[in-house]
Order: sequence, then C-alpha cells, then structure tokens
Amino acid sequence: MNKKVLGVLLALSLLAVSAFSVAADSGTIDLIGGTLSVTTADVVMSSVTLDGTNQVSISPASSNNWTATDARGSGAGWNLAISATNFSDGAGQEIDISQPDTEFKIQLLDADVTVINGNAKPTSLVTTLTPIPNAGTLKFLSAATGEGMGSYAIHPSFALEIPADLHVGAGGYTSTITVTAVTGP
Repeated sequence: MNKKVLGVLLALSLLAVSAFSVAADSGTIDLIGGTLSVTTADVVMSSVTLDGTNQVSISPASSNNWTATDARGSGAGWNLAISATNFSDGAGQEIDISQPDTEFKIQLLDADVTVINGNAKPTSLVTTLTPIPNAGTLKFLSAATGEGMGSYAIHPSFALEIPADLHVGAGGYTSTITVTAVTGP
C-alpha cells in the first residue's frame, strides 16, 4: 500500500474514532430576578413674571431625564404613577394644584419614551397635558404583560398654571413630586 492511501485511511479512521468519542456535558445557570424601579430627578419649572395676565410655568421634556427599569424577568408588566403636593413657599403661601386655574400637569409623548435596553417600550397614558392630583395618584406610563422588560428613558414635560388673580406673594415655591413603580399594567 502506498503512503498516500495509508495516510488517507489513517485520517479517515481518526475521524471515525473522534466522531464516536464525543461526550455531551450540560451547563447550568442561575438567573436571579432584579427589581422594578424608577429613577427621577428634580423637575425645574421656568420662572414666571407676574404681570396681570394668566401665565404658565413649564418644564420641557428635554430637561427631565428619568429612567424606568424592569429587571425582574417575570414579564408581569408594570406602571408608573405620580402625585404631587401643593406648591408652597415654606412661609404659609400655597398654590393649590387641585384648583382648575392652578393645575399642575404632566405630559409624556410616545416619542419621549425610548428603549435603552429591552423589548417593547411602555405606553404613555398622558399624551396631552393631564392634571396631577395632590390626593391620590395618576397612572402615566404602562407596560403590558410581556412588555417593558429592560430599561427605558423617560422625558416627561410639566406645566403649572398661574392665573392673573393668584393671591400669593412672589418668591420660590416647591412641590414634592412622588413617582412610584407598581407591578401590573
């Protein structure tokens, strides 16, 4: 037998041996569910000069950089809810946000919710300026079951109505805004 034929037979026999000597092993991984969370930052409203006309103080979407994260791995869906207190100067003067002419409002356009990492983005429930209650909460963003898993950038805008006849003094006014992440759409 010549060396070429012997080499080919040897190579084929090695292939045959190696094909029969394959062993299967298994790999395991433990997936540990994370949390459902929301990260917010202070909402800075524009200054208003009282001039005898109705005014609106705004905080544009571009100035509010929030993040919602669902790292639970459950696909249970979730929603974000918001509430706010009256605006107060700390010295007894308040802007009552429950009154129709001094409402504090939120708006979140679908374009202002983007996927950082994850699947289908959550849906805004306040695509027009919607009053934020000072008693109770307003659901403003919702992820359906099987959606909203991952991290999402959220850029809401805000408006506070200041009527011409508002009878509070000039100065700085502050509200406490509370945002909660809740399981379920």
